[in-house]
Amino acid sequence: MNYIQAFFMSFGMFTSIPCPYRPWNEKARHLMLVFLPLVGLVIGFIWYGLYLLMGWLNIPLQLQTAVLMLYPYLITGFIHLDGFMDTSDAILSGRPLEEKLRILKDPHTGAFAVISVGILFIVCFAAMLSTMEQLHFRQALDIAVGDPMLALILIPMITRCCSAIAVLTGKPLSHSQYNEGVGTTKPLSEVTAISLMGLAAIAAAIAIGMGIFVKEASYSVPLVLAAAVAAYLAAIFGAARRLKGVSGDLAGYALTIGEAFAIIMLALLS
Repeated sequence: MNYIQAFFMSFGMFTSIPCPYRPWNEKARHLMLVFLPLVGLVIGFIWYGLYLLMGWLNIPLQLQTAVLMLYPYLITGFIHLDGFMDTSDAILSGRPLEEKLRILKDPHTGAFAVISVGILFIVCFAAMLSTMEQLHFRQALDIAVGDPMLALILIPMITRCCSAIAVLTGKPLSHSQYNEGVGTTKPLSEVTAISLMGLAAIAAAIAIGMGIFVKEASYSVPLVLAAAVAAYLAAIFGAARRLKGVSGDLAGYALTIGEAFAIIMLALLS
């Protein structure tokens, strides 16, 4: 029962999808991250389904692009984007460590956060529009190509695998909610991290299988996921080195960067 409740707790916390069953069991709180990749898979299927639906409805290309670009932020209730903004504010401030940590916890939005999210949106919109235009152009000319947009299914899953592993295995910041009860949940965290690595390996295997065996997917899917993982790791290690630990905000920061680089790679390979 704890596992079922933990899934819906994770689903309710990390998505804005309406769900009539919203339990909260404090004993299952430490299991929420176990189900984060599965929540990501749900988000990914909806993302790809949205792409298919808007194409079928023949919605203008620019509007499709805007919806697909904004979808990852809207579907999560901006929770990861909030972490991206807070962490950007702290890191880019260039202040001493104590001041950076104070900025990270500060609920007010700073200039660096606004600038960072503006750059993020512009780059992601340009990358998504480039992808959509190239696919539309090839379809108009009836050029037989695969469907690199299948990568949308797995991008949220692989980035959330990375997030769960980072939070469970990294040194938590003193103010992080994941710092509570570390001594009692560490053995579970290690087992869970190994399980999540297995889920990440399965996602990678599916992506490689798509690239090799599924004509509609093309070789780009595993490369897009590789870009997401590489960007995530670079972001989380860089942020953790500067702030001397890991928290939910840093995980959201790295997740946002990982998904952004996946979209950029999608544009480069389309």
